[in-house]
Amino acid sequence: MKKVLNCMLALASIALVGCSEEKPYSITCHFPSSKTDSTYAYLVTFNSGLRDVNYIDSALIENGRAVFVGTTQGSEVCGIYTAPRKRILFIKEAGDIKIEGTELIIGTKLNDEWLDYRSYSDSVNNSAAELYNIAAKNPELTEEERSAQIDEIITDYSTKILNKASDVLATHKKDALGQLVFWMDIANNEIMDRHAYKQKLAEAGEYIAEYGPIKAITARFEAQESTSEGKMFTDFTIEHGNLDGTEAKLSDYVGKGKVVLVDFWASWCGPCRRAMPKIAEAYKTFPSEKFQVLSVAVWDKHDDTLEAIEKLGMEWNNIIDADTAPTNLYGVNGIPHLMLIDADGTILRRGVAPDNIITAVNEALSK
Repeated sequence: MKKVLNCMLALASIALVGCSEEKPYSITCHFPSSKTDSTYAYLVTFNSGLRDVNYIDSALIENGRAVFVGTTQGSEVCGIYTAPRKRILFIKEAGDIKIEGTELIIGTKLNDEWLDYRSYSDSVNNSAAELYNIAAKNPELTEEERSAQIDEIITDYSTKILNKASDVLATHKKDALGQLVFWMDIANNEIMDRHAYKQKLAEAGEYIAEYGPIKAITARFEAQESTSEGKMFTDFTIEHGNLDGTEAKLSDYVGKGKVVLVDFWASWCGPCRRAMPKIAEAYKTFPSEKFQVLSVAVWDKHDDTLEAIEKLGMEWNNIIDADTAPTNLYGVNGIPHLMLIDADGTILRRGVAPDNIITAVNEALSK
């Protein structure tokens, strides 16, 4: 019995060694433009998202080619970054991986499956884009009909992608392909709300849930939950957030007896800039003793923010240099994000569309 036990322990030890064995990989990248020569390509992993990366290797691009070699255990979601911030996502695993421009042309098992998945999603996207263009240019449709058709197209596209991603995830809950499709097309799907997300995350399992970018998205949904409509606003402080360089707090403006439209924006954001005339209209329409506007500049550079405030005629209250503090706190994933807060500090509406600002403020003031 003792010999059998020792044998079993020995076999278990061998199995563990096998599971943790480092295996070689190579990544050969071909770049179509000669302009990249004598610059560097960077191999990165992701901590919490596409902007939060960990640089793990670099390679000089020579004759349109860069090569990375190393060893790895299992699989890992990686990216190749080149200036100016061009990237391709792929899976680092044992074997020879070949990347052409932004397309994987010859890969390993998981990369081949990732390429097949992307081919499907590209096909669905192209079909949706054709339908979108037809609806957008159809002169026989009213604005309401056009909007309804476009919403239907987006929902259909998002549903197909979500279903396909879920199918892939079902057989890849313990590897990087599962992490990648969950991150890209389940967690960030257009039709995914925080309630559906909780269910999908539970189905995905711990390996997926503990991946850095997924944990960041989970935190975002939790922040949305804690700052949802009907809850009191959550305060934040920006050290030099006022235009004169002094400290600014959200509580300096909200919960003071006036309805406040809070606008999270950035100077580089086209939709943010296009929303400004609608915000200005509300600012000028409603009495200042009952209503005010507060724009909060996030994810932006100081000088760019100041230039945009002047150029866009943003005469109302502003908090600048807020970076990610308020968007993390409120779980904001995209801007502009317009939030309507009642006179007592209760959050009335989140994600107000620019075209609906006047209606939303009217409803708030007429309560």
